[in-house]
Amino acid sequence: MLVKRQGSSLRRRPAAIGSGGAVPAAVLAALTLAALTLAALVPLSALWPATAVAQTVVQKDWNRLDDPLTAALGVHVGKTGGTGLAFKFPIQWWLYVQAAGMVWNTSDNKRHNIGFELQYLLRQDQKTRLFLGAGAANYYHSKREPVAGNDDNWVTEENWNYGFGVGGEWLLGKRWSLQVEIQFTHDGEDDNFILLPQAGAFYYW
Repeated sequence: MLVKRQGSSLRRRPAAIGSGGAVPAAVLAALTLAALTLAALVPLSALWPATAVAQTVVQKDWNRLDDPLTAALGVHVGKTGGTGLAFKFPIQWWLYVQAAGMVWNTSDNKRHNIGFELQYLLRQDQKTRLFLGAGAANYYHSKREPVAGNDDNWVTEENWNYGFGVGGEWLLGKRWSLQVEIQFTHDGEDDNFILLPQAGAFYYW
């Protein structure tokens, strides 16, 4: 804008930035550089917490020396390994003993079973085990069946089962595992020798 004053020549009044004048190039460059720097830093800072958390998560596996996950408690169902609560622990790192069983007694029925199994590890990696298994179990069942003149008549059945086969175990998550077997089984109830499955779920510590 040109301003004419008496007794003086024409002079140019500096334009204010906020009044529609042009912004100096140096200011624009500084603002642009600051915006680009901020945009680059924000995504990186957002990743820092996730990166720190990821570094603190420790994956569990059967081959870790500081926490090898040796003994386990769980449930098992099988003719030769027993049915009920189960416990397994290593004699050597490659040889496990498993015991399973339960007791269920009422006024008219008395049941219990106990089974033992040896598991020889053929292969073990971080999450998978392959093993040979051999076991034996005792199943007992006695129930009250009144007959004429005797209300306290009990009928008892007791069987011994044994077998051998192959199985696998998979580590699920940090400490839980699923175990599945297939065994050639002698069933003492009917004296058959057949192929039967077994299964269990365990928590390791």
